[in-house]
Amino acid sequence: MSENPDPSADGASGTADPAVDAIVTRAGEATSLPTADHNGLYTSLMEQLQRELDADPAAGMAGGPANGTKGGAA
Repeated sequence: MSENPDPSADGASGTADPAVDAIVTRAGEATSLPTADHNGLYTSLMEQLQRELDADPAAGMAGGPANGTKGGAA
């Protein structure tokens, strides 16, 4: 039984977060790198995932906290 790391290959839609999906997809680059370079790639991917997952999801939406309000009455 083979494992398939690409969720879209099984008909799944990934994480439903395009930014996270793009980062996860980059993990596939490890197959073309020498083993010694895997740690650097994974470290970079983990840092990117941390930033993305810590980001305020409303920041990119009109009327969200990114427009200068704190979610309450202005």
